[in-house]
Amino acid sequence: MTQRPSPPALVFFLCFIAGLCEGYDLQSAGIAAPKFAPVFHLDPAHLGWVFSASTFGLFIGALVGGRLADRIGRRGVLIASMLVFGLFSIGTALVPDVNSLLLIRFLTGLGLGGAMPNLIALTAEAGKPERATMRVTMLSAAMPFGGFIVGGLMVAHPEIDWKSIFWIGGLAPIAVAALMVISLPESTAFQIDRALGIRADIPQALAGDKRMAPTLLMWTAAFFTSLALYLLINWLPSLLVSKGFLKTDASKIAMVLTLGGAASGFVFGALARFRLRGLLYLLTWLGMIVSVVGMALVSHTLPLACLAGFGIGFFLSGGGFLLYAFATELYPSAGRATGFGFLVGASRLGAVAGPLLAGILLTADRNAGDVMLSLVPLIAIALIAALFLSGGRHVGQAIAQ
Repeated sequence: MTQRPSPPALVFFLCFIAGLCEGYDLQSAGIAAPKFAPVFHLDPAHLGWVFSASTFGLFIGALVGGRLADRIGRRGVLIASMLVFGLFSIGTALVPDVNSLLLIRFLTGLGLGGAMPNLIALTAEAGKPERATMRVTMLSAAMPFGGFIVGGLMVAHPEIDWKSIFWIGGLAPIAVAALMVISLPESTAFQIDRALGIRADIPQALAGDKRMAPTLLMWTAAFFTSLALYLLINWLPSLLVSKGFLKTDASKIAMVLTLGGAASGFVFGALARFRLRGLLYLLTWLGMIVSVVGMALVSHTLPLACLAGFGIGFFLSGGGFLLYAFATELYPSAGRATGFGFLVGASRLGAVAGPLLAGILLTADRNAGDVMLSLVPLIAIALIAALFLSGGRHVGQAIAQ
Protein backbone atom coordinates (compact mmCIF):
# COMPACT_ATOMS: atom_id res chain seq x y z
CA MET A 1 0.00 0.00 0.00
CA THR A 2 1.54 3.31 -1.10
CA GLN A 3 1.15 6.16 1.38
CA ARG A 4 1.21 9.81 0.35
CA PRO A 5 3.73 11.57 2.65
CA SER A 6 2.34 14.35 4.83
CA PRO A 7 3.55 17.77 3.58
CA PRO A 8 5.88 18.76 6.46
CA ALA A 9 5.53 22.53 6.05
CA LEU A 10 1.73 22.38 5.96
CA VAL A 11 1.50 20.09 8.97
CA PHE A 12 3.95 22.23 10.94
CA PHE A 13 2.07 25.42 10.06
CA LEU A 14 -1.31 24.02 11.09
CA CYS A 15 0.08 22.53 14.31
CA PHE A 16 1.93 25.75 15.14
CA ILE A 17 -1.16 27.96 14.86
CA ALA A 18 -3.08 25.35 16.86
CA GLY A 19 -0.31 25.57 19.47
CA LEU A 20 -0.77 29.34 19.57
CA CYS A 21 -4.45 28.78 20.34
CA GLU A 22 -3.52 26.24 23.00
CA GLY A 23 -1.07 28.62 24.67
CA TYR A 24 -3.58 31.46 24.53
CA ASP A 25 -6.27 29.39 26.22
CA LEU A 26 -3.86 27.99 28.83
CA GLN A 27 -3.06 31.53 29.98
CA SER A 28 -6.43 33.20 29.40
CA ALA A 29 -8.01 32.28 32.74
CA GLY A 30 -5.04 33.59 34.72
CA ILE A 31 -4.95 36.82 32.69
CA ALA A 32 -8.71 37.38 32.94
CA ALA A 33 -9.02 36.31 36.60
CA PRO A 34 -8.70 39.81 38.13
CA LYS A 35 -11.72 40.86 36.05
CA PHE A 36 -14.03 37.86 36.45
CA ALA A 37 -13.21 37.05 40.09
CA PRO A 38 -15.25 40.00 41.46
CA VAL A 39 -18.17 39.07 39.19
CA PHE A 40 -18.44 35.61 40.79
CA HIS A 41 -17.29 36.79 44.24
CA LEU A 42 -14.25 34.51 44.14
CA ASP A 43 -11.67 34.75 46.90
CA PRO A 44 -8.12 33.42 46.22
CA ALA A 45 -9.00 29.94 47.49
CA HIS A 46 -12.02 29.60 45.19
CA LEU A 47 -10.05 31.08 42.30
CA GLY A 48 -7.48 28.36 42.84
CA TRP A 49 -10.23 25.78 42.35
CA VAL A 50 -11.10 27.38 39.00
CA PHE A 51 -7.49 27.04 37.84
CA SER A 52 -7.24 23.51 39.21
CA ALA A 53 -10.41 22.41 37.40
CA SER A 54 -8.85 23.28 34.05
CA THR A 55 -5.53 21.64 34.96
CA PHE A 56 -7.23 18.44 36.14
CA GLY A 57 -9.21 18.31 32.90
CA LEU A 58 -6.01 18.81 30.94
CA PHE A 59 -4.34 15.93 32.80
CA ILE A 60 -7.18 13.53 31.95
CA GLY A 61 -7.49 14.86 28.40
CA ALA A 62 -3.79 14.30 27.70
CA LEU A 63 -3.92 10.66 28.83
CA VAL A 64 -7.13 9.88 26.95
CA GLY A 65 -6.31 11.97 23.88
CA GLY A 66 -2.89 10.41 23.47
CA ARG A 67 -4.27 6.90 23.81
CA LEU A 68 -7.13 7.53 21.37
CA ALA A 69 -4.68 8.96 18.85
CA ASP A 70 -2.74 5.68 18.77
CA ARG A 71 -6.00 3.75 18.32
CA ILE A 72 -8.04 5.80 15.85
CA GLY A 73 -5.67 8.43 14.46
CA ARG A 74 -4.07 11.75 15.33
CA ARG A 75 -5.98 13.98 12.91
CA GLY A 76 -9.53 13.25 14.12
CA VAL A 77 -8.65 13.42 17.82
CA LEU A 78 -6.83 16.73 17.33
CA ILE A 79 -9.70 18.32 15.42
CA ALA A 80 -12.23 17.13 18.01
CA SER A 81 -10.03 18.44 20.84
CA MET A 82 -9.71 21.85 19.18
CA LEU A 83 -13.48 22.06 18.85
CA VAL A 84 -13.98 21.04 22.48
CA PHE A 85 -11.69 23.62 24.02
CA GLY A 86 -12.88 26.26 21.58
CA LEU A 87 -16.57 25.73 22.36
CA PHE A 88 -16.03 25.56 26.12
CA SER A 89 -13.79 28.62 26.08
CA ILE A 90 -16.76 30.47 24.61
CA GLY A 91 -18.89 28.76 27.24
CA THR A 92 -16.67 30.31 29.92
CA ALA A 93 -17.86 33.73 28.80
CA LEU A 94 -21.50 32.65 29.15
CA VAL A 95 -21.56 30.88 32.55
CA PRO A 96 -24.14 32.13 35.07
CA ASP A 97 -22.54 30.94 38.33
CA VAL A 98 -19.46 29.49 40.02
CA ASN A 99 -20.47 25.83 39.72
CA SER A 100 -21.00 26.23 35.99
CA LEU A 101 -17.65 27.99 35.74
CA LEU A 102 -15.86 25.07 37.41
CA LEU A 103 -17.52 22.53 35.09
CA ILE A 104 -16.83 24.55 31.96
CA ARG A 105 -13.16 25.05 32.85
CA PHE A 106 -12.78 21.31 33.48
CA LEU A 107 -14.29 20.55 30.06
CA THR A 108 -12.06 23.19 28.45
CA GLY A 109 -9.09 21.43 30.02
CA LEU A 110 -10.17 18.10 28.50
CA GLY A 111 -9.92 19.64 25.04
CA LEU A 112 -6.62 21.35 25.76
CA GLY A 113 -5.14 18.10 27.08
CA GLY A 114 -6.41 16.06 24.16
CA ALA A 115 -4.90 18.45 21.63
CA MET A 116 -1.38 18.63 23.02
CA PRO A 117 -0.04 15.06 22.45
CA ASN A 118 -1.60 15.01 18.98
CA LEU A 119 0.05 18.27 17.97
CA ILE A 120 3.40 16.82 18.99
CA ALA A 121 2.81 13.43 17.36
CA LEU A 122 1.69 14.90 14.03
CA THR A 123 4.65 17.27 13.94
CA ALA A 124 7.10 14.51 14.84
CA GLU A 125 5.78 12.20 12.13
CA ALA A 126 5.66 14.73 9.27
CA GLY A 127 8.84 15.00 7.22
CA LYS A 128 12.31 13.55 7.66
CA PRO A 129 12.68 11.48 10.86
CA GLU A 130 16.13 12.90 11.55
CA ARG A 131 14.63 16.39 11.88
CA ALA A 132 11.69 15.36 14.06
CA THR A 133 13.26 16.57 17.30
CA MET A 134 13.96 19.97 15.78
CA ARG A 135 10.37 20.30 14.53
CA VAL A 136 8.87 19.26 17.88
CA THR A 137 11.09 21.64 19.85
CA MET A 138 10.19 24.55 17.59
CA LEU A 139 6.50 23.65 17.72
CA SER A 140 6.61 23.83 21.51
CA ALA A 141 7.48 27.53 21.28
CA ALA A 142 3.95 28.18 19.99
CA MET A 143 2.39 27.58 23.42
CA PRO A 144 4.31 30.20 25.45
CA PHE A 145 4.05 32.55 22.47
CA GLY A 146 0.26 32.11 22.58
CA GLY A 147 0.39 33.02 26.26
CA PHE A 148 2.47 36.07 25.36
CA ILE A 149 -0.24 37.11 22.89
CA VAL A 150 -3.03 37.08 25.47
CA GLY A 151 -0.83 38.92 27.96
CA GLY A 152 0.08 41.48 25.32
CA LEU A 153 -3.59 41.90 24.45
CA MET A 154 -4.33 42.78 28.06
CA VAL A 155 -1.40 45.21 28.27
CA ALA A 156 -2.32 46.91 24.98
CA HIS A 157 -6.05 47.05 25.82
CA PRO A 158 -6.40 47.05 29.62
CA GLU A 159 -10.02 48.05 29.24
CA ILE A 160 -10.95 44.83 27.39
CA ASP A 161 -13.86 42.92 28.89
CA TRP A 162 -12.98 39.51 30.38
CA LYS A 163 -15.65 37.83 28.28
CA SER A 164 -13.97 39.05 25.10
CA ILE A 165 -10.76 37.27 26.10
CA PHE A 166 -12.61 33.94 26.19
CA TRP A 167 -14.56 34.65 23.01
CA ILE A 168 -11.29 35.23 21.14
CA GLY A 169 -9.80 32.12 22.77
CA GLY A 170 -12.82 30.09 21.61
CA LEU A 171 -13.36 31.33 18.07
CA ALA A 172 -9.70 30.98 17.07
CA PRO A 173 -9.36 27.19 17.69
CA ILE A 174 -12.75 26.56 16.05
CA ALA A 175 -11.52 28.39 12.94
CA VAL A 176 -8.25 26.42 13.00
CA ALA A 177 -10.20 23.15 13.40
CA ALA A 178 -12.25 24.04 10.30
CA LEU A 179 -9.03 24.68 8.40
CA MET A 180 -7.68 21.32 9.57
CA VAL A 181 -10.77 19.51 8.31
CA ILE A 182 -9.98 20.84 4.85
CA SER A 183 -6.20 20.56 4.70
CA LEU A 184 -4.62 18.53 7.53
CA PRO A 185 -3.51 15.02 6.43
CA GLU A 186 -3.37 12.05 8.75
CA SER A 187 0.05 10.94 9.96
CA THR A 188 1.68 8.68 7.38
CA ALA A 189 3.37 6.68 10.15
CA PHE A 190 -0.01 5.99 11.75
CA GLN A 191 -1.50 4.94 8.42
CA ILE A 192 1.35 2.50 7.81
CA ASP A 193 1.07 1.02 11.31
CA ARG A 194 -2.68 0.57 10.86
CA ALA A 195 -2.25 -1.03 7.44
CA LEU A 196 0.27 -3.49 8.89
CA GLY A 197 -1.85 -4.18 11.96
CA ILE A 198 0.80 -2.80 14.34
CA ARG A 199 -0.66 -1.77 17.71
CA ALA A 200 0.78 -1.12 21.16
CA ASP A 201 -1.09 -1.37 24.45
CA ILE A 202 -0.22 1.06 27.24
CA PRO A 203 2.48 -1.09 29.01
CA GLN A 204 4.04 -1.96 25.69
CA ALA A 205 4.03 1.67 24.55
CA LEU A 206 5.58 3.01 27.77
CA ALA A 207 7.74 0.14 29.01
CA GLY A 208 8.33 -2.22 26.10
CA ASP A 209 11.87 -2.84 24.82
CA LYS A 210 13.43 -1.50 28.03
CA ARG A 211 11.74 1.90 27.84
CA MET A 212 10.54 1.87 31.46
CA ALA A 213 13.67 3.41 32.98
CA PRO A 214 13.95 6.34 30.54
CA THR A 215 10.19 6.86 30.76
CA LEU A 216 10.33 7.21 34.57
CA LEU A 217 13.36 9.49 34.37
CA MET A 218 11.60 11.64 31.78
CA TRP A 219 8.46 11.90 33.92
CA THR A 220 10.59 12.89 36.94
CA ALA A 221 12.38 15.64 35.02
CA ALA A 222 9.09 16.87 33.52
CA PHE A 223 7.29 16.92 36.89
CA PHE A 224 9.88 18.99 38.74
CA THR A 225 10.62 21.30 35.81
CA SER A 226 6.92 22.02 35.33
CA LEU A 227 6.48 22.48 39.10
CA ALA A 228 9.09 25.24 39.10
CA LEU A 229 7.78 26.86 35.93
CA TYR A 230 4.13 27.02 36.97
CA LEU A 231 4.90 28.12 40.51
CA LEU A 232 6.65 31.13 39.00
CA ILE A 233 4.08 31.72 36.24
CA ASN A 234 1.28 31.86 38.82
CA TRP A 235 3.04 33.52 41.75
CA LEU A 236 5.87 35.62 40.33
CA PRO A 237 3.95 38.94 40.14
CA SER A 238 2.77 38.58 43.75
CA LEU A 239 6.24 37.52 44.92
CA LEU A 240 7.85 40.47 43.18
CA VAL A 241 5.39 42.93 44.71
CA SER A 242 6.21 41.51 48.14
CA LYS A 243 9.90 42.16 47.34
CA GLY A 244 9.11 45.81 46.74
CA PHE A 245 8.50 45.99 42.98
CA LEU A 246 5.62 48.05 41.62
CA LYS A 247 2.69 46.07 40.23
CA THR A 248 3.31 47.47 36.74
CA ASP A 249 6.95 46.42 36.87
CA ALA A 250 6.00 42.97 38.17
CA SER A 251 3.64 42.55 35.19
CA LYS A 252 6.41 43.54 32.79
CA ILE A 253 8.79 40.98 34.31
CA ALA A 254 6.11 38.29 34.02
CA MET A 255 5.65 39.19 30.35
CA VAL A 256 9.39 38.92 29.76
CA LEU A 257 9.31 35.46 31.36
CA THR A 258 6.67 34.37 28.84
CA LEU A 259 8.68 35.88 25.99
CA GLY A 260 11.73 33.90 27.13
CA GLY A 261 9.67 30.72 26.92
CA ALA A 262 8.58 31.55 23.40
CA ALA A 263 12.14 32.29 22.27
CA SER A 264 13.54 29.09 23.73
CA GLY A 265 11.67 26.78 21.36
CA PHE A 266 13.36 28.23 18.30
CA VAL A 267 16.81 28.34 19.91
CA PHE A 268 16.64 24.80 21.29
CA GLY A 269 15.13 23.59 18.03
CA ALA A 270 18.18 24.90 16.17
CA LEU A 271 20.53 23.30 18.73
CA ALA A 272 18.73 19.93 18.61
CA ARG A 273 20.34 19.06 15.28
CA PHE A 274 23.83 18.92 16.84
CA ARG A 275 23.04 15.88 19.02
CA LEU A 276 24.85 17.24 22.09
CA ARG A 277 22.14 16.01 24.40
CA GLY A 278 24.15 15.58 27.62
CA LEU A 279 25.82 18.99 27.39
CA LEU A 280 22.56 20.66 26.39
CA TYR A 281 20.70 19.12 29.33
CA LEU A 282 23.45 20.17 31.76
CA LEU A 283 23.55 23.76 30.55
CA THR A 284 19.76 24.05 30.42
CA TRP A 285 19.05 22.88 33.96
CA LEU A 286 22.02 24.81 35.35
CA GLY A 287 20.60 27.85 33.57
CA MET A 288 17.31 27.27 35.42
CA ILE A 289 19.11 27.26 38.78
CA VAL A 290 21.12 30.41 38.00
CA SER A 291 18.03 32.28 36.79
CA VAL A 292 15.89 31.31 39.79
CA VAL A 293 18.65 32.22 42.27
CA GLY A 294 19.15 35.50 40.43
CA MET A 295 15.45 36.33 40.71
CA ALA A 296 15.47 35.42 44.40
CA LEU A 297 18.39 37.74 45.12
CA VAL A 298 17.57 40.70 42.88
CA SER A 299 16.09 43.71 44.65
CA HIS A 300 14.41 46.78 43.12
CA THR A 301 16.43 46.59 39.89
CA LEU A 302 14.06 46.21 36.97
CA PRO A 303 16.64 45.42 34.21
CA LEU A 304 18.25 42.65 36.28
CA ALA A 305 14.84 41.27 37.25
CA CYS A 306 13.80 41.25 33.58
CA LEU A 307 17.02 39.42 32.69
CA ALA A 308 16.38 36.81 35.39
CA GLY A 309 12.75 36.53 34.26
CA PHE A 310 13.78 35.96 30.65
CA GLY A 311 16.24 33.31 31.82
CA ILE A 312 13.56 31.56 33.89
CA GLY A 313 11.17 31.42 30.94
CA PHE A 314 13.92 30.48 28.48
CA PHE A 315 15.50 27.64 30.45
CA LEU A 316 12.45 26.21 32.27
CA SER A 317 10.35 26.18 29.10
CA GLY A 318 13.31 24.99 27.06
CA GLY A 319 13.87 22.07 29.41
CA GLY A 320 10.29 20.94 28.86
CA PHE A 321 10.73 21.25 25.10
CA LEU A 322 13.87 19.10 25.21
CA LEU A 323 11.92 16.39 27.02
CA TYR A 324 9.26 16.41 24.29
CA ALA A 325 12.07 16.07 21.73
CA PHE A 326 13.52 13.12 23.67
CA ALA A 327 10.10 11.43 23.74
CA THR A 328 9.91 11.83 19.97
CA GLU A 329 12.94 9.57 19.66
CA LEU A 330 12.11 7.22 22.52
CA TYR A 331 8.64 6.00 21.54
CA PRO A 332 7.88 4.07 18.33
CA SER A 333 5.08 5.45 16.16
CA ALA A 334 2.53 2.83 17.30
CA GLY A 335 2.73 4.15 20.89
CA ARG A 336 4.10 7.65 20.36
CA ALA A 337 0.94 9.62 21.13
CA THR A 338 0.39 7.52 24.26
CA GLY A 339 3.93 8.34 25.36
CA PHE A 340 3.38 12.02 24.70
CA GLY A 341 0.06 11.93 26.56
CA PHE A 342 1.60 10.47 29.70
CA LEU A 343 4.52 12.90 29.51
CA VAL A 344 2.08 15.81 29.29
CA GLY A 345 0.21 14.27 32.24
CA ALA A 346 3.38 14.17 34.37
CA SER A 347 4.03 17.78 33.45
CA ARG A 348 0.47 18.77 34.40
CA LEU A 349 0.84 17.16 37.83
CA GLY A 350 3.87 19.38 38.35
CA ALA A 351 1.82 22.36 37.18
CA VAL A 352 -0.70 21.60 39.95
CA ALA A 353 1.94 20.98 42.64
CA GLY A 354 3.94 24.17 42.01
CA PRO A 355 1.31 26.79 42.91
CA LEU A 356 0.22 24.65 45.89
CA LEU A 357 3.81 24.53 47.18
CA ALA A 358 4.07 28.31 47.00
CA GLY A 359 0.82 28.67 48.95
CA ILE A 360 2.04 26.30 51.65
CA LEU A 361 5.36 28.13 52.02
CA LEU A 362 3.74 31.57 52.11
CA THR A 363 1.23 30.37 54.69
CA ALA A 364 4.22 29.28 56.78
CA ASP A 365 5.50 32.89 56.65
CA ARG A 366 8.32 32.24 54.19
CA ASN A 367 9.30 35.30 52.19
CA ALA A 368 9.46 35.60 48.40
CA GLY A 369 13.17 34.79 48.25
CA ASP A 370 12.67 31.64 50.33
CA VAL A 371 9.90 30.45 48.00
CA MET A 372 12.10 30.90 44.93
CA LEU A 373 15.15 29.31 46.53
CA SER A 374 13.06 26.29 47.55
CA LEU A 375 12.93 25.42 43.85
CA VAL A 376 16.69 24.92 43.57
CA PRO A 377 16.85 21.38 45.06
CA LEU A 378 13.80 20.37 43.03
CA ILE A 379 15.38 21.60 39.80
CA ALA A 380 18.53 19.72 40.84
CA ILE A 381 16.49 16.49 40.98
CA ALA A 382 15.23 17.21 37.46
CA LEU A 383 18.83 17.85 36.36
CA ILE A 384 19.99 14.49 37.71
CA ALA A 385 17.11 12.71 35.96
CA ALA A 386 17.87 14.53 32.69
CA LEU A 387 21.56 13.61 32.85
CA PHE A 388 20.67 9.95 33.41
CA LEU A 389 18.38 10.25 30.38
CA SER A 390 21.23 11.49 28.22
CA GLY A 391 23.48 8.60 29.22
CA GLY A 392 21.01 5.76 29.83
CA ARG A 393 22.38 2.56 28.30
CA HIS A 394 18.97 1.28 27.19
CA VAL A 395 17.86 4.46 25.45
CA GLY A 396 19.79 3.74 22.28
CA GLN A 397 18.08 0.37 21.95
CA ALA A 398 14.67 2.02 22.22
CA ILE A 399 15.56 4.75 19.76
CA ALA A 400 16.85 2.23 17.24
CA GLN A 401 13.36 0.89 16.62
